[in-house]
This record gives sequence, structure tokens and C-alpha cells, in this order.
Amino acid sequence: MEQVIMVVDPAPDVGSDTLFLRQWSVPWHSHIVPIALSLVVAVVFLWGGVPVASHWALSWRAIENGRVMPLVLHVFAHGGWLHVLLNLSALLFLSAPLISRLGQPPLAWVRYLYMLIGSGISGGVLFLLVNRDSDASVLGISGAVFGLVAALTRVHPATGSLVSVRSQRTWLLVKFFVQNHLALFLLLAIMAVLSGRWIGLAWEAHLGGLLFGFFATPLYLERSDK
Repeated sequence: MEQVIMVVDPAPDVGSDTLFLRQWSVPWHSHIVPIALSLVVAVVFLWGGVPVASHWALSWRAIENGRVMPLVLHVFAHGGWLHVLLNLSALLFLSAPLISRLGQPPLAWVRYLYMLIGSGISGGVLFLLVNRDSDASVLGISGAVFGLVAALTRVHPATGSLVSVRSQRTWLLVKFFVQNHLALFLLLAIMAVLSGRWIGLAWEAHLGGLLFGFFATPLYLERSDK
């Protein structure tokens, strides 16, 4: 059984006003790895709790203490119910359509994991560089999720092949990133007023993941002349 995701306008126009709807079939096996990853993240959150989140969080202090594994592990740890639910919802929504354009399994799964983990690590590295003189830490899969958003930006909405960096879809990605973060900052501000506690937004990790996904995608997709 295949899930068909339809684009609103079936014309092969890379300037479509959406980054997410597609006109191609998504086979059932494209959902396997994202679901498995979501279960892993859920288990880590439910059974690991605060101790695991604190130990896996990525920061300069962790790196200076010789702990480099948080560069990867921070992707799988989350700080609260809203955090993990939003991230896993986005992960499940974005992953299968991308995996379906990366070839046949298991190679498609390997490529997907490379892009996901690569985006997460790149987001973590940019976070560290921007916060070099700070004790701030980051955790969560959202940097990797933004890598998936950027990867889908490079995929033609009708043909599924690669589109140019200079496509209008690149502008749509920039617009989405800015609007998304304005909305997130507003939401966090409202939550801070209601709870009296400010929760930071790791935009640096989001941007780092987005850049990796945007530029790594051409390694695996055929170029489109459209």
C-alpha cells in the first residue's frame, strides 16, 4: 500500500507556494526508519528523564571535559513534553517523502540517517561557535528537522528531482525559516509571561541543520532541468 501526497497545483512549477506538499507516491517502507527513530526518542524522553537530558546536552563545558558524544546524543534528548511532541510530529511529517526520493531501501535509509544526523551535528557545531563564551547548552532533534525541511526545498514538487539553489524555492525556505522563528519566539515569550520562566530557542542549531540539509541533498538526488 502506498500513500499518495498530492500537490495543490500539479504543474511542474518549482515556484510553488508550498515547501511540503508533493505529487508522488510514498511507499510504506519509507515510514519505517522515521517511526523507529521516533520510538527511540520517546523511550529516551520517558525513561531517561532529566538525568539523560542533562548528560546528553551539548555545550562547550561538555566538549572541554572531553565528552564529544553529545555532538550526536543531544539530537535524541528533549527538555519537555511540548518540545518532544513538536519535534517528533515534524520528523514524522517530513521524513517519508524525503526518503522516497533517496533511492531504494536499505540505501535510502542510510542516506536519510546520514542527512538527519549530519544536520543535527552541523546544528550543534554552529550553536557552539555562536555561543563559544557561554555556558548555554542545546538538546533536541529540531536542528536535524530543519535539515529535512531544507532537503525537501531542493526537491522538485512534481518530478522529485533536484532543483537549483537559485530556484524560488530557496526564497520560500528563507521566508519559512524567518516566519517560523518569529512565531516560536512569540510563543516562548507568552509562555515566559505565564510561567515566569524563559526557555531559550536554539536558532543557531536550526540554521546549522538547515544549511547542511540544503547543501547535502545534491549528493543523492538527480539534477532537474526544470
